[in-house]
Amino acid sequence: MTASAPDPATSAGASLPDFLAGGAPVREAAVPADGAAATVPLIPSAGRPVAVLLVMSLVLTLLLFAWAAWDHHRRVWDDAREQVMDVTHVLEEHAGKIFSIHATSLRYVERLVGDAGWKDVAGDSRFYDRLREIWQASPELESVWVVDTTGIIRVNTVQWPTPALDVSDREYFRAQLKPGAGIFIGQQLRGRISGAPFLPISQRMETRDGRFNGVAQLSLKPDYFIAFYRSLFSADPKTMMLVREDGALLVREPAPADGGLQQGFYPELLKTPEDATGTFILTSPIDGVQRLYARRKVPNLPLFVLYGITTDSIAKEWEDRALIYAAVAVPASLALMLVAWIAIRRSRDLARAGQILRHANTLLEARVADRTRHLDRALAEREMLLRDTHHRVKNNLQVVSSLLQLQASMNPALRPALGDALRRIHAMGILHEQLHRASDVDVVQLDRVITALAREIDHIHQGEGHAADHPRRVTVTLDVAPLETDLTASVPVTLVLNEVLSNAFKHAYPGGRAGTLAVTLRREGAEGVLIVADDGVGMPDTPAGTGRKSLGQLLIDAFTRQLRGKFFYETATPGTRFTLRFPLG
Repeated sequence: MTASAPDPATSAGASLPDFLAGGAPVREAAVPADGAAATVPLIPSAGRPVAVLLVMSLVLTLLLFAWAAWDHHRRVWDDAREQVMDVTHVLEEHAGKIFSIHATSLRYVERLVGDAGWKDVAGDSRFYDRLREIWQASPELESVWVVDTTGIIRVNTVQWPTPALDVSDREYFRAQLKPGAGIFIGQQLRGRISGAPFLPISQRMETRDGRFNGVAQLSLKPDYFIAFYRSLFSADPKTMMLVREDGALLVREPAPADGGLQQGFYPELLKTPEDATGTFILTSPIDGVQRLYARRKVPNLPLFVLYGITTDSIAKEWEDRALIYAAVAVPASLALMLVAWIAIRRSRDLARAGQILRHANTLLEARVADRTRHLDRALAEREMLLRDTHHRVKNNLQVVSSLLQLQASMNPALRPALGDALRRIHAMGILHEQLHRASDVDVVQLDRVITALAREIDHIHQGEGHAADHPRRVTVTLDVAPLETDLTASVPVTLVLNEVLSNAFKHAYPGGRAGTLAVTLRREGAEGVLIVADDGVGMPDTPAGTGRKSLGQLLIDAFTRQLRGKFFYETATPGTRFTLRFPLG
């Protein structure tokens, strides 16, 4: 069918539904008096609504970009604060252990000296040997020194016999002249004999009547702390420090490249107030770099540890992510502007231009939202994969168990055999349930598996035993010591226990007899010992070489060979005692 030409009267008053349906409203151009010019349909300009839409879309894009950038900025700084707090805690524990150990060493040196005369101390090589034992036991020690009341070194671990050396000018000696000075930790010095840098730790020695009796001093290697700090993180853009409570710098990583001594007083490192998160921002008085710091005091010592991350590195991490957002927002905005320009240029196809604009806007919102949710989605996927791995084996065993139960219900003749198979599968399921709950899949808490399996077998054969019409006739007792092994050993041990306990329930107490089943697990040297003892009717007397082994007996033989262990049955009075010995993985 051919459409007729639009009437000027109706064209001029075309409705909005007609416009949306594809028929653009038109108005007739002016016609010259001579009628020579034909009528030309004109489409009203779409520039204003498109411009409004363009502005709104750009504003929305900028708002989404600004929100995403702000949210990531907050998360980056929260992660940085959490990191500096965690690392500072590790540094505080490390420093506390090191200095506590050496405080004990200083007290030991004081007891060695006691009230002995200094001539005896300096001339006795056995005293030197004792100090060497302390030095050799601690790789972080540079040397051990004993100084008399005048500041003369009497014994050290560097040379024997000890040369005369006056250290009365050293701070670590002068600090101990006052009673009750306690442990003193000095700034880095350079040894007058070895020439190596060291951190002095000293303690005042006293006689039994409380008189000054010299100084015991340990020299720590600054390189030991620097190596430990470098093992945690690279030096740039992070810094770690040991600072005395008066602001004296003891050790700092990064260390000077020329190997010089680290000295100086920086009390602002300790006086700058912390915010609610326990961190603070400070421009370092050492190198002039602004950092986010956290600090902790070492308990019972005049010592603080500090850890800092440069604010520039935190800002760069945020800027890198913001550039990703910008890489999405800017091209999308340019595409939107291009669509708007095309829409204005092509006013005759206003409807199609609107569709392109809406499509571009939808695409923009989807891409920005996708970038914003990227980290949360990745975390959720990783967690889902981990859970799927944990449950896969257990679910597969459940499927096999359900299929066997269905087969048993359809064929009663197979129920006894299928029942045994179901119990074996259930034993494997209990083992995998314990593995799923464990934090370390390489180590199996065998005692927990044995306990869970024994209770489950008891439940299968006797029910819960709380109802009056179904009393519990056999009591199961457990004497299970904590025992760890690997997965290779735990599987056959579990299956052996399943066979032995099931056989005891089925054969040891015929005719509804009552009794007690005892399960014992313990360690004997490098072996695990599993014992199942019953007080039932005992094993039947079977002449050697006669009869055929049951499937359960064959499985016990096979699993024991797999364990490289050994088992044996003993006749008890009354009942039977089964013992399995196996090497621990």
